[in-house]
Amino acid sequence: MKFLIFFIMSISTLAYSNDFKISSTIFYGKTVQFLKFEGPGQFDSYLAMNIPFTPVENIFYQLEARLQKPLISRGEAHITVITPVEYWNILRPRGVTIREINQIAENFGIQQSHFNIVCLGQGKAILGNKMESTFFIVVNSEDLINLREMIQILFVRKGGSSSEFNPYKYHPHITVGFTKVDLHESNGVIKDTKSCISKINLIR
Repeated sequence: MKFLIFFIMSISTLAYSNDFKISSTIFYGKTVQFLKFEGPGQFDSYLAMNIPFTPVENIFYQLEARLQKPLISRGEAHITVITPVEYWNILRPRGVTIREINQIAENFGIQQSHFNIVCLGQGKAILGNKMESTFFIVVNSEDLINLREMIQILFVRKGGSSSEFNPYKYHPHITVGFTKVDLHESNGVIKDTKSCISKINLIR
């Protein structure tokens, strides 16, 4: 039994022993259009930086090859800046509209925001008595935090408390793929550096 556990752990380690590779074109946010997400439902309105999909798609294929099993792709790539939950539960009740948020983002130049790649992360949760996974690129970005700070200023101006909306409670990432559904904080998945399973090397 101990040998079997060791063998499974060894296979898992080997699966991520080689770094993943990604094209530096992932940083060319200005080459893709800023997309607005404005809808009436609880999960329809949010703010995101659109990301060129091809580099992320290449990571997706590398990951499938390592895992030797299929994953589900979103078919697009983005970094969420304001989540649907933040907008619906915190910002909207104080009168901050998604149109105002999008206008701030456009004036800020969201698609020209700089970010750095930290690692490839994995989140796990049990759904329906089965362990499911989501994989994502962990990033950091002072620009996107600055954008969240600007939205906080509007929020406070409209009567909100600076402690209600914290621009620094933020885990920026780019979803790569998942086994069933994308997992979030509501599933106990925090997409930060503690989730890292592999390095990602830039290629030009």
